[in-house]
Amino acid sequence: MEESRVDNLNASEMAATAAPSPGAANAPSPGDACAPSLGAAGSPSPGISGSASSAANAPSGANPNDPLAGADGLGVNLSEILFKPKHNYIETSLISNSGCPLPGTDKSMHMMGSYFRSLWYRPLNRFSWANLGGNLLDIDEALANIVMGNNERTRPECFDTIEQYGPGNWIYEFSAIGQKRVLMANKYEEAGDKVNASHNYRMGSRYFAIAAYPNLKGDVLAAQASLLGHQAYRKIFNDEKLYGAYREETFKVRGETVTGYLHSVDTKTLQPCVIVLAAYGSTATDFYRIFSSNLRKMGIAIFVVEMPGMGSASKIVLDAETSVVLEAALEHLRDKVKFINGNALGALGFRLSANAVARCCIMRPDLLKAAVMISPALHNIFTDQKTLNMVPLAERSSIANRLNLDASHWETIVPQLQILSLKKQGLISYGSKIKVDTLSVLLPVDIKYNDDRDLIEQAFCRNKMLINDQMRVSEFATTLYHEASEFFNSKLH
Repeated sequence: MEESRVDNLNASEMAATAAPSPGAANAPSPGDACAPSLGAAGSPSPGISGSASSAANAPSGANPNDPLAGADGLGVNLSEILFKPKHNYIETSLISNSGCPLPGTDKSMHMMGSYFRSLWYRPLNRFSWANLGGNLLDIDEALANIVMGNNERTRPECFDTIEQYGPGNWIYEFSAIGQKRVLMANKYEEAGDKVNASHNYRMGSRYFAIAAYPNLKGDVLAAQASLLGHQAYRKIFNDEKLYGAYREETFKVRGETVTGYLHSVDTKTLQPCVIVLAAYGSTATDFYRIFSSNLRKMGIAIFVVEMPGMGSASKIVLDAETSVVLEAALEHLRDKVKFINGNALGALGFRLSANAVARCCIMRPDLLKAAVMISPALHNIFTDQKTLNMVPLAERSSIANRLNLDASHWETIVPQLQILSLKKQGLISYGSKIKVDTLSVLLPVDIKYNDDRDLIEQAFCRNKMLINDQMRVSEFATTLYHEASEFFNSKLH
């Protein structure tokens, strides 16, 4: 798949076509070749308004008696009403960042999944968001509204830092399209159409998840968006035969209650399960497609849990024991859930959550039969000061947030990150013989900044290595879940 024009915009192109600066009143017109696609004729209105995205992404089979005919014409901005703040909340880019300026970065640095651009605080993972189930017309409409926002920005050099909750604010714009999808789902639900209701609840949960991105502790409005995303996500599973079973399980980690999200084929058949450990920058509702399109068809359940310092595990401070939530989740499934085969458990991690998966393979190999580590961060990234000094601001915020630190003091945080290195902890070396069956997937960013492949190949004696050293995101992202699922299918059954 060829990536769209907006995905390849550099900062100067965006600045030239959008506005003299993010805070300027002028904005790109819908016809601008370099402006994000609006998905509708004319300027998109904030909140719940008509757009082409609904029609473009609606399931086929629509008819003149469609209960949602005219739904896009709703004139009420429920997102704004729902989220209208009673207090002045801290704008996202200032959370865990009391005054840190934007650092200079290598344009190929994209540790959170996509390239960073000089006019954005957040990385724009458009392809990943679409690959996880979003509609690019919806997404580009929200991005266009953010670019055109005229309210004051906390960081004038970044489009997505409008402080006031309203038009142009990141959380507002993505919550608006999320709420519109939920309203559509409600209409279908009232009409007894479970398939279209489930589809639109899924779309709504996807946009609320983007609204909450990058999921920082203390971001009150983002937490509210995440809550609405979870509410919509639960309603996807309105027919067990069509979508499988869904339920939430709680377990204890360091005395705190943590929630895991169990997706199973049913609740009667004994089945293997993969624990998916959500990494920073993702949410617990990001993994529907690996279940519905892959593992469910193989008779494998998934149990989604989050890394320390995020989501339901936000009270758990990130430290050297990165696998503490994962180990507790594995024990819970083995001991408490009767329809999960405790002898056929796997784990899947991305970047820092892959660190937790690797640590679990070392510390508790009795709990795991197979593991997949995508873009694993085991050692080098935590000890290379030059690379860490190029880490973009959103990534600095995310790391500092989980450590309960302030990214504006990055020079003091960098040395502390060495505790996350499994090699520095003395847990892994070139002479280790880790016997859990593993699949390691390295991406282009790993080859350049975080090349732990020699360490992995030497330490994991039953490892299969896949290296994507020249492929674009659009080429390898669609195959990652398939490769991981096939591996689990071969090892857990």
